[in-house]
Amino acid sequence: MELYLEAQGSARLCHRAGTGGSMSKGSWREVLMRHPYGSIILYFAVLYLLGNNLLPMTDPVESNYTETAGEMLASGDYFSPRIYGHYWYDKPAFFYWELLAAFSAFGMTDFAARFFPAVFSILALCLTYRFGTLLYDKGTGLRAAFILGTSAGYWYLSKAVITDMTLLVFFSLTLMTFYLGWCGNRRWYLASFAFAGFGVLTKGPIAFLLPGFVYLIFLCLRRRPAEILRIHWPLGMVIFLAIAGLWYGPMASIHGQAFIDTFLGTHNFLRASVPEHPETDVFYYYTAITLIFLLPWTFVLGYALKKKWRAIPWRHLPDGTLFLLVWAVTVTLFYQCMATKYPTYTLPSFLPAAILAARLLRDWPRLVRYVTLGWGAVLVVLTFSVALPQVEQASMAREAAMVHQARQGGEPIYYWGDYKASLVYYLGGQKVPNLRPEASIENMLPVPGESSWRDLNVMPFQAVEQLPAGTCIVVAAKKQSHRSPEVLTDYLPPEAELQLLGETAKSRIYRLTLPDYQ
Repeated sequence: MELYLEAQGSARLCHRAGTGGSMSKGSWREVLMRHPYGSIILYFAVLYLLGNNLLPMTDPVESNYTETAGEMLASGDYFSPRIYGHYWYDKPAFFYWELLAAFSAFGMTDFAARFFPAVFSILALCLTYRFGTLLYDKGTGLRAAFILGTSAGYWYLSKAVITDMTLLVFFSLTLMTFYLGWCGNRRWYLASFAFAGFGVLTKGPIAFLLPGFVYLIFLCLRRRPAEILRIHWPLGMVIFLAIAGLWYGPMASIHGQAFIDTFLGTHNFLRASVPEHPETDVFYYYTAITLIFLLPWTFVLGYALKKKWRAIPWRHLPDGTLFLLVWAVTVTLFYQCMATKYPTYTLPSFLPAAILAARLLRDWPRLVRYVTLGWGAVLVVLTFSVALPQVEQASMAREAAMVHQARQGGEPIYYWGDYKASLVYYLGGQKVPNLRPEASIENMLPVPGESSWRDLNVMPFQAVEQLPAGTCIVVAAKKQSHRSPEVLTDYLPPEAELQLLGETAKSRIYRLTLPDYQ
């Protein structure tokens, strides 16, 4: 979307800190200045799409999205997400629709699955450039786009099959259009409601509530809290509900209380109040994430802050600078207060942080250029030397290929270990029950009417003690002490035969033969 300023709104946007540092002369500068969008798209399309056809889906997150989209595509139901044959209320439908569109266009390939995350990553960089240009100048906007786009965390997420890049675009547009409305043309507030609706279709209620919290804090700091009453609430809510209601209304009507309890209860309220991974619920979590995410700019910004800290007019910040600061800090602190923490949750804070960083580095254009080009080359190398082996280690694509080759007829397939959706995905949606001791299965199953982390366990289960006679394929995890192949034999009868068919660094594939006692 091309953001622009009406004449009556330009006054507040003119609260700028100057024109920014000049860039060194040369053809590269001329190309960037004359074709900023083309330069951003070309540079980052290469960086974000390169090697995507070689990167398989990983567990535990990417494979859930792709398997869900695959089952939606196979069923012809593009509305109700489903996985392992069950309705799945983890996320709204927008990201699944992206995957469905990519699969329809390119086939069910790894490149297709990673296509739209890359597209939305580039779109977010174009928005970064545009908003940075509006608030400051063209040089700041370009620096911001390249700082954000070459950050290690952003590069990683540009290739990740998750909702966060799509959310970043809608979340950012929600806040950017709000700021334009605050600058004078209140019609932009209606656009803010619309983008919030798309954000809620992507991630859930947080895409409406958190931007609203940012609005309110900014208005209070500018001593204009009453402005919150002037943002066209009646028509804005009609627009918001019309967009968000495209999916939520029918889902509530079709699936009723089960959808409401699981989507709002487990996947929203429970995540906020009960840590899914208690080991990450520490006060310094997002501080560490920020330092890692911004590499290599962490070191550059540390140096710049040391040089310029005392020169920053903290008590008299321009409106745009304050808005960016409130946006970045509010998002980070909000998620730090949530019980469940994921590395990607604070992604919306990095776009405003990149614009602020670009402003801070305006006196070092050559340094920014060298780091951008040098680190971009490093990221290309890392795609093949680090990302590829790490992704392969986190995926069951190779094991699925080995099962395909070894399987005879319609032999059942089981997985012994902590469940891996990528095995199901690469087996084409084949049913693969999670093999467990009978006594442990009851404690894994969801309890109707109760919100708990057990609601995530919608995969099929099979008690190892009740395996039917005959042959089957068992994929067993090697590095899980409680689910190792050696532990599996403790639950099998003495007459059972385990034939090793192959193994990888993390799994062994067996043919299990059980006698018929009848």
